[in-house]
Amino acid sequence: MTIVKLSRRNQMVLPKAAREALGVKPGGRLLVLIEGKSVRLIAEPEDWSEWIYGLGAEIWQSLGGGEAFLKEERASWNQQN
Repeated sequence: MTIVKLSRRNQMVLPKAAREALGVKPGGRLLVLIEGKSVRLIAEPEDWSEWIYGLGAEIWQSLGGGEAFLKEERASWNQQN
């Protein structure tokens, strides 16, 4: 654990150990995730599509999977005609 101090402009220096753990260099970008009263820093992904792949998988499963959802959706189109 390291304690950092905010400047008058609410800036801080990211400790070397944190920079190394995140793999960021000067000019690198971080995601700031706010979870209640906690904040997580994550290095910006190089490939966003790979990073979000599978996001919402539980939702698709609760709908019976993507194929089942698509079949149901297409059936509703036919009912409207």
